[in-house]
Amino acid sequence: MIFEIVVTGKLKTDFIKKGVERYLKWLSPYAVIKITTLSLGKGNNIEEIKKEEAKRYLSILEAEKYAHILILDERGEMPTSVQFASKLKTWQNRSVKKVFFLIGGPYGFSSEILRSKWELLSLSKLTFTHEMTVLLLLEQLYRAETIILGKTYHY
Repeated sequence: MIFEIVVTGKLKTDFIKKGVERYLKWLSPYAVIKITTLSLGKGNNIEEIKKEEAKRYLSILEAEKYAHILILDERGEMPTSVQFASKLKTWQNRSVKKVFFLIGGPYGFSSEILRSKWELLSLSKLTFTHEMTVLLLLEQLYRAETIILGKTYHY
């Protein structure tokens, strides 16, 4: 399965970049992970910025009609790690080839993105930077794969 994380904003913090590299290495036997970084939107107000960022997400997703798409947002479903692993297993069983995880910029997502038919997922009720969200998501993907395979990472 291919997991593509599409994030607005670069990964700049050294300890996060090292953590991301570690989880990418650990995940490599189980899945292909791609991280696509989009630049921050520009505009005179927050809504303009979010609309510009939405266009970038939509242009990437236009050709991906068979992919499963999740928007990371605080209003989303907040599964346990075991429930998240179950979702991944379901996608694998249904032969889903690609799963997108969208991580918004500092202002979040435009209403156009939030009103879409895509699933909302929350990693926590807390708000994290886009960098931390990437790292936490990779950790949960690794945890989910080890749960699915019965490996001793999740207790």
